[in-house]
Amino acid sequence: MMPQSLALKDIVVFRLNWRFQMSNGITETKVRYDRRDHYVYQDISGEVLWAPTDFIIELDRDPKTKRTYRKAIRRLFKFLNSGKHKLSWLEMNDSRMREFRAFCLNETTADSRYRGNENVAKQTVNSDFLMPIYNFYHWVQKQGTYHPNILGFDPANKFSYQITSSLLLKEIAVSRNEKPNNNSLYPELYRDCDTRSRNRKDASEYELEELNNYIVNEYQGYERASLLLIAQIMNETGSRPISVSSYRRLQFSKEIIEREFFLNKQDSLSIVPKLAKQGNTMPVSFRFSTVLAVRNFIENDLEEFLTNIDTVNYDGHLFIDPNNYKPLTAENISKVFSEITTELGWPKGKSIYSLRHKFSGDSLDKHLDAAIELGFSANETAIALQMEKEMTHRSSGSLEDYISSRKRTMQQTESFKKSLKISELESDKTRLELERQKAIESAEQKDAENQALLLEIQKLQSQLKDGDIN
Repeated sequence: MMPQSLALKDIVVFRLNWRFQMSNGITETKVRYDRRDHYVYQDISGEVLWAPTDFIIELDRDPKTKRTYRKAIRRLFKFLNSGKHKLSWLEMNDSRMREFRAFCLNETTADSRYRGNENVAKQTVNSDFLMPIYNFYHWVQKQGTYHPNILGFDPANKFSYQITSSLLLKEIAVSRNEKPNNNSLYPELYRDCDTRSRNRKDASEYELEELNNYIVNEYQGYERASLLLIAQIMNETGSRPISVSSYRRLQFSKEIIEREFFLNKQDSLSIVPKLAKQGNTMPVSFRFSTVLAVRNFIENDLEEFLTNIDTVNYDGHLFIDPNNYKPLTAENISKVFSEITTELGWPKGKSIYSLRHKFSGDSLDKHLDAAIELGFSANETAIALQMEKEMTHRSSGSLEDYISSRKRTMQQTESFKKSLKISELESDKTRLELERQKAIESAEQKDAENQALLLEIQKLQSQLKDGDIN
């Protein structure tokens, strides 16, 4: 089978820029074609392996994900050639997937970067090798030319598949509830390595990074920027979705920011949501770094978005539905993040609200660390009361003065400064990743525009030439 975007003659004609020689004789060759890098796989005799070659060519993922998939392809063929009897890639089945799993774990733990945590190694095998290879065979099954029953799942047992997986059913599911879970999509993943406590209500740092990376790579423009900011606000302020949906740009005006932070010397900006649970009017505290992220969003992403839509009915909301130009509701926010976390394989019921739980846990840790550093009792009622205030829970204000004094003292501790610095670095990391992705997309758009212009020039040159002949 010939690939759609790369012909065999192109492999021969074009200069080979780089060659990756594997120990088992399988080669991965990088070919520069049509201003893009493509990867060609060949066996020891030089014959092109079109299935993995076409798969990588057609893989519509970001460069980092493509590198992971290429690594998985190389590891698969290393496994196939590691035994006494060399196997064809079309001979893979459930039993050999388990053998491949063990092979990858041995390779991972033998790596010089291995730090002795087998659970982490198993997670790496799951995400970097098993899942990509399942997706490779899913692609093979859909081609219909290599093997009629290489991967699939038939509850009625009318068809026998070599590799059991419900990936095909995922594509035809008409609703989120009908989509298969990870157990049926990737049956041979390691299941005894979940050290991230995904059954807990709060999201881990890894899960937050996973969420942000998914948004950066799968969304574009204003929608991407708004989803990233929603996640940041919930993680750094503990806001509920209903509160997030009600924030207005005027609440973050330059005048308010300058007055509160520079004139009044406040350490945070108190924002009262226009909507809150049960009509709660308690303010939400925004740290300076979070406020700067909101201002950056307003001045760049929101302003640009508003210039391209009909703003007759715009009433100042920060977050707008890019499809109908109406303010995002709490239901909209919960739905879109539920879809994202489902794609990421998070447990059912664990979605955007887990960032509020994460904020709660992080705040408790911060208060406990500060209490210990200052010599306070870690069991003092003030910790709970301050937590209630930060989480905007209604509670007695009898110790308000004591709490405020304690909070000011806490902010001078090394533990508080350290946690603040870590939070700022995490925000910077997400911002830099977003800027990198924007730069890539801008370059690709410019390349497409240049290609279109070149074609137009060639067309005009051809017309002029024909005119000269006539």
